[in-house]
Amino acid sequence: MIHNTNNRVGGGNQRVIGLDYLRISLALLIFLFHSHVHVLHCDYGFLNGFVDMGAIAMTGFFLLSGYTLNLTNRKVENVGDIKKFYLKRLISILPLYYAWALVNIGQNILFDGMNAVVEELVLFPIEALGIQSVYATLFPFSHNGGSWFISCILICYFVYPLIQTLTKSLTDRARLRLILILGAILLWSPFVQHYFDLQTIYSNPFFRVCEFSIGILVSQMNVQTQTENKLILLLRKPLVCVLSVICLVAGVSIGYYIGIPHDYMLYSWVALPCFISLLVSLGYLNFKSSRVLQYLSNISFSIFLSQLIVVWYGVKFILGTIGCESNMAKIILSAVVCLGIANFFHYCIEKPSTKYLKAKFL
Repeated sequence: MIHNTNNRVGGGNQRVIGLDYLRISLALLIFLFHSHVHVLHCDYGFLNGFVDMGAIAMTGFFLLSGYTLNLTNRKVENVGDIKKFYLKRLISILPLYYAWALVNIGQNILFDGMNAVVEELVLFPIEALGIQSVYATLFPFSHNGGSWFISCILICYFVYPLIQTLTKSLTDRARLRLILILGAILLWSPFVQHYFDLQTIYSNPFFRVCEFSIGILVSQMNVQTQTENKLILLLRKPLVCVLSVICLVAGVSIGYYIGIPHDYMLYSWVALPCFISLLVSLGYLNFKSSRVLQYLSNISFSIFLSQLIVVWYGVKFILGTIGCESNMAKIILSAVVCLGIANFFHYCIEKPSTKYLKAKFL
């Protein structure tokens, strides 16, 4: 997921570096997507079709979240374990979320005045509890176009102990069947939504929990070192990792240009299998770590939230002031500004608050 859970197998010292690469790649795709579809409309040439559908990265994030949580929290068996699990998750995500939300609320009030004040007061209890994603039509209001993700991930955290308890003793064959059932739901539901012109399921927590659950099941199958599962052994090969990336980019781009409706969830037909195969291969292959890699992985949550403030308008104002409108300048300055805000959020809010709260309560 965007929010880092350390990728440490069984909570030990072995860090799964491949998952850091996947997390950073997904965060980069979201950045490209936002810079392309929002105010700046950055041009990425032949990749524009793929970047325009970059929100499919959220499917990868929910799969990755379930996968990494299973790695680090395999035993959530009693009330004490569950309380500790919930507390750790809330400490790691809520301080930054609340700080970011306050910035957005202040921004809304500054630009919209009294109407925004009334709106924010009405929404406050829902957003404070993180349950805004159950209201699909709240997406355009306040900061819910971005915080729907946080709401969905909090709901995923809430149901994790139940999912883990129900699935930990399953056979791999039973897990595969369950993955196929959940996958079928995720593939068919966008078609139903599109056919009947229903409200979007993009921010619907039920479907995101389905992706999250698949991530857990895949992790349970892939952590077995001496597995005899032929499918898992096949997907662990480096070539599969490369082919998955090629298929993802090509499949989404071709679908975009031949006119498949630009509904992100409709592209699960290619995103879901490709991200699953990437989880298996990157979750098993050995990669070399570096300080830069760990740094980018650690601030990935902050990078995501930083894009949802006024980055694009600020960059447009700066470039307009200095009289520069080149595409490369838009991309580079956007990345610099976003990274700067992300560092502020991470080092001034996320890291110290997490350290303090863990020392106090854990």
